[in-house]
Amino acid sequence: MPRKGTYSNTKASGSTIEVSDFATIRQEAKESVESELGKLARPDDRVARAAEIIRQADVEIATDGPDREKATASLWFYEQAMGLPKVLGIYPTAYREILSKALYGDPKKKLPSAGPEELKKLAEAANVPHVPDAREKLPKLARIVAAAQARRHAAVPFMQDAALALSQEPYGWDAARIAEHADVQKAIIYQHWRAAKNRR
Repeated sequence: MPRKGTYSNTKASGSTIEVSDFATIRQEAKESVESELGKLARPDDRVARAAEIIRQADVEIATDGPDREKATASLWFYEQAMGLPKVLGIYPTAYREILSKALYGDPKKKLPSAGPEELKKLAEAANVPHVPDAREKLPKLARIVAAAQARRHAAVPFMQDAALALSQEPYGWDAARIAEHADVQKAIIYQHWRAAKNRR
């Protein structure tokens, strides 16, 4: 499934960074969630399981996302590795935001035009960590985050529709009861209701 590509503009480093098949990763994650939640006929079961999938995905994103960003920034600022958006499976705009956030703490700030040595000095001054094994770590981290994001994205509409169904007959649950059952804040249930209604 993974493809290999050389993404370094330094001739001394002939190493490669693995590029994963993100389309397949995301599709399989999406289909897995849709298959599981689609088999749950009762909206109370569906809303609880969808909420659990979202929580699990959020934990993975929160745990591995920062490490993915550190490895990405390290590869760019200290090695000037090329082709990293493909390694991450994201658009160049999102990639530049990762670098700007690492350097400035602001994902929207424009990156400087600088040579390799200047980039290293800027990164050191900004305390951007140098991750020695970033080339090995980044592909795995990118796959974990991509799959988690896809699972989360797939689960949200199920939770929205199930939350709305529980508010209607024959259930008639209020937001507080749904929130308690799903183990989420009540405000989230209101958001899900609005989103479900807007899709109809």
